[in-house]
Amino acid sequence: MAVKPVNEAELLVQIGRCMFGERVVVEREGKRFSARVQHVGATGVKVIPETTLTEHDGEPGDIQGVMVSFADIKEVEVEGDTYRLE
Repeated sequence: MAVKPVNEAELLVQIGRCMFGERVVVEREGKRFSARVQHVGATGVKVIPETTLTEHDGEPGDIQGVMVSFADIKEVEVEGDTYRLE
């Protein structure tokens, strides 16, 4: 597994390649958390948080996802490689 620094445009391309269950790192309100992709949509990504969030009603890892904008995603793992926003 390689870590590849990328710009915003390349990160968006890699997010678009995501399949269910791939890992992303999301930053909101100055806090980062890891999550698994549930669905990539036109305006954002629905993720299953691996940590507890204030706007998330369930336990970490449950199937109730949370929508995050593309701009909130700082890192994504696709096919074994990690793409990290520079």
